[in-house]
Amino acid sequence: MAFWSAIVGFFSSVGAFLTSTAVQTALYVATLAVGVKGYLQARQMLAKGQDILANKTSAGGKLPIIYGNRRVGAQVIYMDVNANNSQELYVVYALSVGECDEILGRTIELDGNPLTDSARFRIGGYIGSDKISSGSGSLNTVSQNGDPVEVTAGGFGTDPTDRYMYVMNLHHGAASQTADPMLVASMSNWTSAHRLDGVCYIAAHYNFDTRGMWKGIPQLTVQVRGKKVYDPRLDSTAGGSGSQRLGTPSTYAFSDNPSLTFLDYITNNEYGKGLTASQLNLSTFSTAANTADTLVDNPFYNGTAQAFTWSGNAGQNFISTTSSSLHWWSNKIGETLTLTDSGGNTVLNNAEIIDVQRYRPYGGSISYFIFFNQTLSSSYASQTGTSLNKVKRFHCNGYVDGNKTVMENSKELLANMRGIFLYVDGKYELTIEDTGTSTFSITDNHIIADAGISVDYGNKDKKANKVIVEFFNGNKKYELDTATVLHDASPEYYSDDGDEILEIKAEFPFVSDPYIAYNMAKAILVRSRNQTTMQFLGTPEMYKLNVGDIVDLTYAGLGFSGKVCRVEALELQSDGLVSVSLIEYFDVYTWEVPPQEALEELSDIPSAYAVEKPSNVIFIDTDSSNIDRPKLTWDAPTDYPSKEFRVDVVDSSANPVFSKIVDTNSADLAFIPKANDYVASVTSINTLGVESDSTDLTFTVGDEPVAVGDVQANAITANEINVTNLSSISADFGTMTAGTINAQNVTVSNFTAEKISGDIDKLEPVSLTPNTSIGTSYTTLAIITLPAPDLTTAGNGHTPFFSLVLSATLSGGGAQMDIQCQLLGTPIGGTSTFYTAAESGQDHNFSSGSISQSVSGSFNQKVGSACYLYVKAKRNAGTITVNKIQGIYAGLRGG
Repeated sequence: MAFWSAIVGFFSSVGAFLTSTAVQTALYVATLAVGVKGYLQARQMLAKGQDILANKTSAGGKLPIIYGNRRVGAQVIYMDVNANNSQELYVVYALSVGECDEILGRTIELDGNPLTDSARFRIGGYIGSDKISSGSGSLNTVSQNGDPVEVTAGGFGTDPTDRYMYVMNLHHGAASQTADPMLVASMSNWTSAHRLDGVCYIAAHYNFDTRGMWKGIPQLTVQVRGKKVYDPRLDSTAGGSGSQRLGTPSTYAFSDNPSLTFLDYITNNEYGKGLTASQLNLSTFSTAANTADTLVDNPFYNGTAQAFTWSGNAGQNFISTTSSSLHWWSNKIGETLTLTDSGGNTVLNNAEIIDVQRYRPYGGSISYFIFFNQTLSSSYASQTGTSLNKVKRFHCNGYVDGNKTVMENSKELLANMRGIFLYVDGKYELTIEDTGTSTFSITDNHIIADAGISVDYGNKDKKANKVIVEFFNGNKKYELDTATVLHDASPEYYSDDGDEILEIKAEFPFVSDPYIAYNMAKAILVRSRNQTTMQFLGTPEMYKLNVGDIVDLTYAGLGFSGKVCRVEALELQSDGLVSVSLIEYFDVYTWEVPPQEALEELSDIPSAYAVEKPSNVIFIDTDSSNIDRPKLTWDAPTDYPSKEFRVDVVDSSANPVFSKIVDTNSADLAFIPKANDYVASVTSINTLGVESDSTDLTFTVGDEPVAVGDVQANAITANEINVTNLSSISADFGTMTAGTINAQNVTVSNFTAEKISGDIDKLEPVSLTPNTSIGTSYTTLAIITLPAPDLTTAGNGHTPFFSLVLSATLSGGGAQMDIQCQLLGTPIGGTSTFYTAAESGQDHNFSSGSISQSVSGSFNQKVGSACYLYVKAKRNAGTITVNKIQGIYAGLRGG
């Protein structure tokens, strides 16, 4: 006899939907919560699916539990940059509680882009796992702060001691696991004590990319092969054979069997009910597990292996295929795969499919992949073998929300397999509502005559001619999908119901295979149309029955003879009798091979990160340019829209000389110097800031960067010129009104006197040390040549001028010194002769020591060629020696 008070206690302690004062109602609700009729009305499945794939910031909420195979998002439980350097971002993505069997690193997607997307991930990264102890594929162990190594676009590095553009370290959530070595090496606030025991997580690092690889915090999803669970069939102490032990998680193994996932949930004392082995009839869970694992056919194969072309490498757990897209599509997550090679040898035998992927770059061909729970022992290229898939009757591929009550989650887990959860003889039992035969015969002798028997033939409110099951389709990355079954009637499916559409919409959040979803819908539809129920008060012998048992009923009063029914509810009365509810048995359970699921074509649309580089980059020099400037032009890409372009130019030594972002397909290179071997790099940038690879061009600038017309007359005056070495000028100067030009490196042509406004002095500085004693008559101390300026005199000639200082020493008594300067030259229109230019008087009287005397002047004669300046001096007494002639300022002034 089922002691429903125990069931009431089980649920009331975790959610209280049953009360001890409403036993009949409680039994009715409990019965409907299980079996075929225990389906859940579809409610907000779309929002639920979006929430599972979303990334959330941890704010005290509970982590989910992942059972079976499921693509999930994550909770961000840690995020920081290194020493306030936002170049390096570190994120910890928590996936679930409990040890998971495998995180499929190659299935990671960031913002919806797989890591193999070479358009998004132009520099590859590294994936490490705590399941690999060392070498390639093991956890990255070094600080990621610094410049990364280059990895092929869309590819993965192999050295766990290198720095990368991104790193994904996978931790599977063992009860005692070590802290992530990359985080410990990189971040001072992450130590060896940060182990996250019992949490399945990914430690990630991102290196800043100037070309738009990252936009904010990358949103991560990944395919996870979920929690390891206990299987009594593999426990030699529980009637099975094997080393698994309930309560010892280290002995558990992965399974997507719904009986075993439910058993895990109700026995876990952290997130479930915490039942112990002594409270469970484990053999019933083993029987239910065997029922769920029954393999049945899918429509593509229908039990027959099909030709299949495939390739794979040793040590990998996936293959690629070039067979038809429909053939690839027919491999569903959770199904089994038997695979042979070209020689007919079995390569995989009932391997479990854990993920399927396809990828096509915009405009490219599609790549198809199938992942499984085994590894290839050899490498295979283009094998023409066979494949055969089988479907498990029930599976559990889902995400259990740790924030929901145990009752809510238990109802979902039970409905997923048509489960019936009972309390019998002091233990909890599980059965799956399925086909069967009668185990007990009920006759008139078991029915209390006074009460009789009542029959309900059902009503339209519970009948359906259309059933829609909502589920998360694994082959569509667990997006919400539907399976629809219609009543078989003519001419329309609703014709048997007065042309009224009677629709039921149910949800199965742990189903990921459309063919299982179809059979769930079929069972609901058939049951709704065959719902004759019978209620009667039975003798105490009815204690032998359990809810879910199949019985046969013979009752002469209604003409029932061996009518097969299923026990739907039992209620113990105060007088010892039992109230029994039966429902007519009808085979709504036998697997029906569904129609082939239609292939969902893969759209060929541009990726937001696929930016095409410009083409046909051309350099046009100044003399050929329509803007009188050197410029670069290019053709903008047409396949991908570009917002703007970046133009960088370096010289032959790789020194940057030009950098600019433009929104046209040309760039003005004004004033870039003449030189050889410039290299221009032009990239495209889209509206998201994502930048393409560059198109490069090597070119030479052969024309002067400034044309004659670039500088207008009088635009530059001496105030704007500050030059010490003016080596080359080719221009109309206009008027120069002030300043000084160092003519050392200037060559002047066509520079005539009539073109000069003002004076131009050609100076000859002289510093002499004659050390000559002078007499009482004029003694010549120096002859200085004054060359004419390099210009045409135009008949006006040049005026010689001078300024000098003589230093002398006197000895032998008081004396006076006179200085005389004479010019030997040819005046305009005259002959060569001497002219006295200046003569000092005897006005320096001194007795001894040094004297200094200056003299300056100019000639009143203009000369047309070079002339000579004679410097003379005399004394009237004593001994005078001229030591130095210095500070001489002498020359010819034009004009």
